[in-house]
Amino acid sequence: MNVFRSLALGLTALLGVSQAAVAQEKFELTFSTYLPPSYEYVWKPVENFVKTVEEKSGGRVKIKVFHSGQLFGGYEELQALSRGNIDITNMTGTYPSGTVPALGVFILPFLFEDVGHLQRALKAGLLDLGVAQELRDKHDVVVLGVSAFDPYVFYSRRAPITGPKDFKGKIWATTGAADARAIQLLGGSPTSMASSDLYLSFDRGVIDGTPRPLLTGIGRSLYEVVKHVSLVNFALDTSILAINRKTWDRLPKDLQTIITEAAAKRDEEQFDRVKAYITEAIAKYEERGVKVQRLDAAAVAELRQATKPAVDEWVQTVPDGQKYLDVIKQTKGQ
Repeated sequence: MNVFRSLALGLTALLGVSQAAVAQEKFELTFSTYLPPSYEYVWKPVENFVKTVEEKSGGRVKIKVFHSGQLFGGYEELQALSRGNIDITNMTGTYPSGTVPALGVFILPFLFEDVGHLQRALKAGLLDLGVAQELRDKHDVVVLGVSAFDPYVFYSRRAPITGPKDFKGKIWATTGAADARAIQLLGGSPTSMASSDLYLSFDRGVIDGTPRPLLTGIGRSLYEVVKHVSLVNFALDTSILAINRKTWDRLPKDLQTIITEAAAKRDEEQFDRVKAYITEAIAKYEERGVKVQRLDAAAVAELRQATKPAVDEWVQTVPDGQKYLDVIKQTKGQ
């Protein structure tokens, strides 16, 4: 009996040591984003996410952050995350939309009324209609959270954008297939371009305009190379915080919970910062001599009608595409 008791006690002690070792296992994760710290309403929430995870985990998780495309550019982040070259990223939704067409919903023209509308649609399960599952099953990517950029507006180098006629014969830098198609329908010539290339392209006359958030213009100093900004909710892109699935599966459940809760706080903080930023950004453009054009309802209606085929075509190419539009419609004006 004493022998068996001794063996049992030894086994219990061994298991206890093993469990303690697992509990104290440390993880060093690589976080990569193409965005620079000057994109404050995206960068600050990311900083706070990292700080929260490291503190709440008691140092068991250490996250090393690389910004400004030090490791990968915006168009490369999904593939890098999928391969496991990085552990976490903060993808701009439209960049990987060529690989995951459903992500193009955020850059379809004139679907969202404002940032609050996008927030309601996401809470109503917009990404749960297939995007999140496709990212997990086909790309080994787990979505931790989703927040917003401020609305896409029109930047133009020479003349203001007031209606469809102002797009014709001009070269436009776009981010994904959906916004490129909309520009094409308006008579412009789209060319895919990362935000880091916009300044030189405007300065050298390579492009005439681009649909981008106000943040892009401030963060990339576009006010130095464009003369006009036309305010209109052309599209509302997303900031998708995501982790490699294999990395995620290696983490103990308690650390997964800490990361999930920190991601939710990041989402809310970024939404709050975006809403406050819009008014501030417009004032900054005006201070720097950029002429700000506010499109009226009639002009927006004309633009929406001209670009409607882009929405119809997207619905036909994406499984359950109409369900996405139904959620967006149901969450309008609440």
